[in-house]
Amino acid sequence: MSADVEHGKDPWIGLGLAEAADGARIGPAPVADILAGGRRLRHRRRTVVGAVALASVVALTGGALAQLRPDPAAARAASVAPAPAAAGAGAGAAAAQPEPAVTVGAIVPGVRDPFSPIRVRLGKGVVNGKTWELWQALWPVAPKERAYEQALAVWQERAPYDPVVTKPTEDFVLHYYDPDSDVINTYVMVDGVRLGHDSEGVTPSPGKLDPRMANTFGGGLVGHRGKDDVPVIPLDLVHLSIGPDVGRVLVTWEDGTTTEPTPVTVGDSPTRHMVIPRPGTMRAKSWQFFDKNGTKLPDAGAKYLTEPSS
Repeated sequence: MSADVEHGKDPWIGLGLAEAADGARIGPAPVADILAGGRRLRHRRRTVVGAVALASVVALTGGALAQLRPDPAAARAASVAPAPAAAGAGAGAAAAQPEPAVTVGAIVPGVRDPFSPIRVRLGKGVVNGKTWELWQALWPVAPKERAYEQALAVWQERAPYDPVVTKPTEDFVLHYYDPDSDVINTYVMVDGVRLGHDSEGVTPSPGKLDPRMANTFGGGLVGHRGKDDVPVIPLDLVHLSIGPDVGRVLVTWEDGTTTEPTPVTVGDSPTRHMVIPRPGTMRAKSWQFFDKNGTKLPDAGAKYLTEPSS
């Protein structure tokens, strides 16, 4: 076992163990929230070295859910654009795209406040008369002496929506502190109400992404805590995290239609995000990933949405 893995600095730990544990909850530390997710996570791992930075983003998409009260900032942002008409199955549905991103807050160049997160709506749509939104909040990395204070602030935001979220301990936060990674919290809203089953993790800070990770990607199905968990969102929704050199992603559905999701950037993060909803009950036939030069990247068997809808 490498030193990075041993000391918890390899973010693929959260992803790999999540899939292996398949719903296990481990101890009082917030690492349980990462381990609990990942029911259908898939990732590309060309080399051991090439499997480091993006997985911390990917591990966030698995989490746990409990509907409580609206998130005021996100609810205000949700009113910026009207929701599209609900899409049914068929060619039109397969080609449907979530609404464009909406950003709340800003990161001023040279001034990254660890207690003023930027929030971006990664995707939005309507299914069965319900409006869904996927949001991500990025908390710029705090100095080590304030890392626990930041961890408490993130926990205080999450806990009202999901009583399963555990309060972090100072020892845990300081032991796993990473000065090169921002904290991210990914969550779902349905009809303006923030849900639980959100997830927390880290993503490389600006200028800290290993160049070997530039064309890597990974993702998972949002809204599942374990294989026997009933999803709380009214559709199957995939959240992908991609490196800055990934140019495009093409999804081909079983009826031959295709979807090419639009990448979304969160603040000044070097990683980007894509949201792909299942069109009705349709299965995905294939996923293709390309770099900025149009060269096809190996997908290592990505199988998002290739199973029947749950």
